[in-house]
Formats: sequence, C-alpha cells, structure tokens
Amino acid sequence: MSRLAIFVLCFTIVNCAEDVGWFWHVTDFHYDFSYWTDQLSCNDVVTSPGIFGDYWCDSPWLLIKDSIEGMKGIKSKVDFVLWTGDNIAHIKDENLTLEMNIDSINNITNELKRNFPGIKVYATLGNHDYLPNNQFPPTTNEIYNQIGDMWKDWIGETAQVNQFKTSAYYSLKTVHGLRILGLNTNLYYTSNKVTPNVTDPAGQFQWLDQQLAAAKTNKEKVIITAHIPPGIHTPANIVWFYKQFNDKFLEVIDKHVDSGIIVGMYYGHDHSDGFKVYYNSKDEPAFPIHSAPSVTPWRYKIPEETGDPHNPGVKLVSYNRTTGEPLNIKMYYIDLPDSNSKNKTEWKLEYDFNDVYKTKDVGAASIDDLAKRMTKDRSLIQMYYKYKDVSAGNSGKCDTDCEESILCGFKYYKMSELENCKTTFTNASARVTSTSLIIEFVVTLVTLLITLRLR
Repeated sequence: MSRLAIFVLCFTIVNCAEDVGWFWHVTDFHYDFSYWTDQLSCNDVVTSPGIFGDYWCDSPWLLIKDSIEGMKGIKSKVDFVLWTGDNIAHIKDENLTLEMNIDSINNITNELKRNFPGIKVYATLGNHDYLPNNQFPPTTNEIYNQIGDMWKDWIGETAQVNQFKTSAYYSLKTVHGLRILGLNTNLYYTSNKVTPNVTDPAGQFQWLDQQLAAAKTNKEKVIITAHIPPGIHTPANIVWFYKQFNDKFLEVIDKHVDSGIIVGMYYGHDHSDGFKVYYNSKDEPAFPIHSAPSVTPWRYKIPEETGDPHNPGVKLVSYNRTTGEPLNIKMYYIDLPDSNSKNKTEWKLEYDFNDVYKTKDVGAASIDDLAKRMTKDRSLIQMYYKYKDVSAGNSGKCDTDCEESILCGFKYYKMSELENCKTTFTNASARVTSTSLIIEFVVTLVTLLITLRLR
C-alpha cells in the first residue's frame, strides 16, 4: 500500500471516529420596541442612544436583526440552534399586552427562520416571555398555545407540540440521534408566585425522570436546554430556583447521572458567559453546564447595586455528533460603544475556549481540570471574569471572595455546599497565614540570636 493510500485511510478513520458538528447558542434578546421613544427598559437617562443599543437599555430591533445575521455570516451551516428565551424587554406589565409579546417572539422566530432556513431551532421560553412576566402557570394558556403553533415546524412531532401547548416543555430527537429535552424552568423561578406551593409544577419532574429513564433504555445521549439554570449564579451567589425545586431538580439528575446519558446542559438568563461541571456519585466529572451571555446589553440597577456593563455575544459550539460531547466553544461579540461610533458592527472572535484555557475540549473532565488549575492560578479566574461580561472592560473587579465564589460555584449547586466550600478556602488561607507568621517569627528570632552572639 502506498504512503498516500495509508494517509487517506488514516484520515478517513479519524474523521469517522469523530463526526464533528456545530450549533449556535443564543439567548436573551430582550427586544425593546420603545428604545427610540419612551425607553421603557432603560435603567438610566440615555440622551444619545446608540444605533445598536446602550448599556442601560434592552435591544433595539437593529441589534437583534444584526446579531442573527452576524451568526449567519460567521457560520450558516450548523446542525441546529439553541435559543434559550427571554425575548421581551424589561418593561413593566402595564406597558405590555399579550399580543405585543406574541408579536415580538414571532418577529424573532421569523428572523431566525429567514437566516437559517431548513435548520432546526430548539427554543425555550424565558421568564419575561410570559404576561404577567415571571408568572408561568403549570397549565395550558394562550401563550403556550400560540407559541406551540409558532414553533411546531421546529418541534416536529404532533404529540410534542401538544405537550408544549400544555406546559411549555418538549422532547425530540435530532437527525444525528441526540435527545433534546427543552425544559420550562420558569416554573421554578423565585419570582414566580403561581407555583411555589405546587409539588411538581406541570408534572415536569416526573416527565424529566421518565424521559431520562427512556433515554437510558434506548441508549440515547441527552442534551438538556432551558432558560433559567439550576444551582447558584456566581459571584453574586443567587439561587434562581425555589429551594424545594432546586433540590428536586438535582435529585432527578442525580438519579440518572451515573448512567452517563446526559452529555451537557445549556442555559441563558444570567446575561453572562459561564460554565460549571456536574459530578456523579463517585465525585467524578459527569457533564458540563454552559451558559451563554445575552444579546441585550441591558445592565440592572437597584438601590443597593448596579450591574456591570456587558457586550452582546453569541456562542458557536462544536460537538461530537455521535456522543453529543461538546468539543470547543468560539465566543463572538461586538464592542457596543465601538459599533455605535462607527454605525456598523464587527462580530469578532472574543475567544476560542480550547486555545485560551489550554483544554482539549469543553467536556466535563476538561472543565474539572481547568477548575483545579484555577485554584492554583488565579489569573485564570480573572480571565474568566473578563469573559463573563463579554470583554466590556470590567477586569480586575473580582476580589478574593469573588474568586472563591466562582471556584465553589463550578461544583456546588446548593447554597449550604457553596458556603462550606468557601469556608474551606478561608480556613486554608488562615492556615497559610498562620504558618507564614510562625516562619517569619522564627527567622526573626534566629537572626536576633545570631546578632547577639556575634556581639
């Protein structure tokens, strides 16, 4: 056999062994129809609104349109798109109507269909997509019904479309055999006053348990996607789920994690870039959790605190089509002030995950290793913090407490566990400080004795 034939054969074997595909993850468009008039979403006075938006406000339509077109321009041939909700602006309910919400979601749906024709979009709703905002009910309603019809081409099976109309969650299988579970985690949100006294809102916990059990039986790999993530949002240290729902969600996942069927979770809501690892019963890394930053540049402002500015961003994920394992992430963004000053955008690469973090992939084992390296090399956490806000110039703001919250948040999903983890860091630091003081005292004492003896 010639060398050329051997090379071709080896190349073919390698590519067959790892069939690589791509998908986009985009979230939190938050369209503000009043951006050029009443600026109903803006958290401060904006006298000179930029053409693509302002850090104090939700997205004008041009930013949403440009972001989707930017995705298409970077990579149009993808296997699918994950769209994890929150399309309505941070506007008070009295200034919104059901028709307005439906129209906004429909416009974004059409924009995605126009730019990615024939490509499935696996979409989930965000807490602002309902009216009244946050108050997702555990029963069928007009929004679930209309959105179900709107997304029926993407969801596919009539039974799953009907499931969505009942409870806004669904299950489907990709052309490459991966199981997608699109959840309605808005049911568990602490701002939802409809569901806290319901044991299993919309029966989703039972359904999730059944879906994961069926996936194991059928030897399927599962990707879970939703708007609001479980666990703790760090470094702010906020649990978005009611405690009973966070505990129950983790209980269902723990029941199935050792089977290895879950290969990743993808969420929005945080308006920041991030990742975590979920561990199995042997404390081994099982699967990664990736959160995408928002398209909206809106920053929160409350009496006690003002959020940091952040740029619009979208994530391009490469993955193994056979196993579902994520291989790499390329993060794209625009510099908002620069785009406004030039009256045009440049969607550019913010980072290549494997390149900047020196990982072989973005799966659980690699991120577990990265988290351990971050413990020793805190400059990696400062890099993470920079990317958290999509390079909006907030570097250097993550102090020791912030760093330790992020480190503990990579692994722990209950507040008590995170606090215990941070105490471990504090105690370790105290031991190091105590040892250093003892060494310093001994050195000083020996030096003094030597000096006296020489005299």
